[in-house]
Amino acid sequence: MPPEKEKIDYILFGGSILTMDEDNQATAEAIAIGEKKIVAVGTMEDVFSLKGGKTKMIYLNKQTLMPGFIEPHQHAILTALTNSQFTNISGATYRTYQEIRDVMEKKMKDIAGVQDSSKWGLFFGWDPELVPDLPTLSAAYLDDKFPSNIPMAVVGQSGHVAWVNSEALKVANVNNDTAQPVGGTYVKDKEGNLTGQLLEEPAIVGVIGKANRPSPIEIAGSVWKQWREYASAGFTTVTELAYTPSVALCLLLKIIFALEKCPIRLALYQLIPPVEDCRLESEASGSKTKSSLALPPRSCCPRFDSYSEDADSLPKSGAEVPSIGDFNDKLWEAGVKIIADGSPHTGTSAVREPYLHTHLAETLGFPPAPGYGKLNYDTKAMLDTIRRYHNEGKQIAIHSHGERAIEQVLKCYEEVLANDPCTMRHRMEHLGLATQGQIARAGKIKLALSFFVDQLRFYGLTFKDGIFGESRVNRWTPLSEATKSDVTWTIHQDQPTFPGQATPFANMKTAITRCQRDHPNTPFGPEYRVSIDEALKAYTVNAAWQLHKEKEVGSITVGKKADLVVLSENPYNVEPVNLERIQVIETFLNGCPNELAKFQNLPKTDFQILVRQQPIREATCAQDQWGWSSELKAL
Repeated sequence: MPPEKEKIDYILFGGSILTMDEDNQATAEAIAIGEKKIVAVGTMEDVFSLKGGKTKMIYLNKQTLMPGFIEPHQHAILTALTNSQFTNISGATYRTYQEIRDVMEKKMKDIAGVQDSSKWGLFFGWDPELVPDLPTLSAAYLDDKFPSNIPMAVVGQSGHVAWVNSEALKVANVNNDTAQPVGGTYVKDKEGNLTGQLLEEPAIVGVIGKANRPSPIEIAGSVWKQWREYASAGFTTVTELAYTPSVALCLLLKIIFALEKCPIRLALYQLIPPVEDCRLESEASGSKTKSSLALPPRSCCPRFDSYSEDADSLPKSGAEVPSIGDFNDKLWEAGVKIIADGSPHTGTSAVREPYLHTHLAETLGFPPAPGYGKLNYDTKAMLDTIRRYHNEGKQIAIHSHGERAIEQVLKCYEEVLANDPCTMRHRMEHLGLATQGQIARAGKIKLALSFFVDQLRFYGLTFKDGIFGESRVNRWTPLSEATKSDVTWTIHQDQPTFPGQATPFANMKTAITRCQRDHPNTPFGPEYRVSIDEALKAYTVNAAWQLHKEKEVGSITVGKKADLVVLSENPYNVEPVNLERIQVIETFLNGCPNELAKFQNLPKTDFQILVRQQPIREATCAQDQWGWSSELKAL
């Protein structure tokens, strides 16, 4: 039955329409949108016949229409919260220490001019891999070069290392006699004196957790700004792959995503600890097993949203935590996240061959050579944790960078799925050093893989010369092997512990060329390059499938939600090295344009109306975790 003309809100035509739907590409000259969905795709004659009295005709001006991009692995909330508190000094933005020092000096001067003794100088993105002339930081260095009476902290781009001045250590009451935090290190020199270097989140939070926090309204504004930036990059759906629930965060998300103008959808994967005291019933024998924790998983996934004096640790297994559930069609809990190993930037990814012993490795704080990284779980804990959440019907995503971590995760998945074919599309994330054989095994048990190929754009040369060596960097994220193994794969970036903003066309360019920025003619492992068609699928239909949303988004297909992006050029007609020049003109969510050209701030009036709702006010005042009560009462 044809749709009713009165219910057709928009007809888009006059440009290239890339449906990403293999069954309906050739005839796509126009599309019709009604009641938030795509109601027609076809020739202009057929679609124009549906025009009603209130239908708005949108001429694409020879530009390109596609389904909105889907970022399958992001830390959307963490990025917003980090931006609300830290000043950016990323190597994606700055190329020299002098540029970075100018930014730091200005910020510290601004803080010194404010009559508030609680203010800290907080900087994020220190990256010796991208800015070679950066000095070696220490408390003594920071004390000497910047105002020593203001607490100051500089966090590395990876998020696994930080440096603080003496005043910050003093305010945090961390001294030479302070016990080392589990999973972290307050680094000391040979004489046993603190150097000011902090390794891993427990140590970083142990000091920076004393810093001043932004106000709830400032946090909400930062979150809203980040959502608009995602939309401006062409995204209509993004993810949070390390969601750590709290009452305050749940309230903030519900308020933001209840706003009609919220420009994106957000899928949450809750960061979980291993199964510890939880007893698992074996269907076959009725026996019970108990698993153990090798290392705290949070130590390899920094959570800057937990920077507060009384920051909570990860919830214990079985503990009650606030639930988002399926809040609405824009916000839902998609699954759980496990972290199997660490980061290649700190020498903690669990690798088969040792990391190179270089000056760069020492600067980045690698463990003593020979270093092979570390597994965060023993295999029994990993197996029990996967089995528990699989049996609960939850999709599992597992961070696994090095070959040893990938092997451990694969073996556990294979055992759990041996007699229970996977319908949950369990995931493996990053897969930096995945081998051909490991990818083939993942394909056999129908795992979904998401690759962090864009590391090559910034770090290809430093990986080659300072961390891995040529042979390993050349096989970094071998995407073409995933295609050969019939894997439904995606690519992602990993803000904020990755330079710059989320930029899908830069990521696609890396997948196609495998080149570092500034070196467009020197690919790393050219045999693992993929086509533009594969790269576009990774951000549309494949990503929708990984999120279990392929019936709702990911292609321009009748019946799906009208999540769209308008581009300045057709990606199929642009040379891969020039993909980054493509501009995002507009995005549509639920059939409504986001009006990106106007780039709105948080709609405070709408925000006020929502927070005045009695249930939200009562819950907020009862759980004053972020100091909401006083500010919300003022609204």
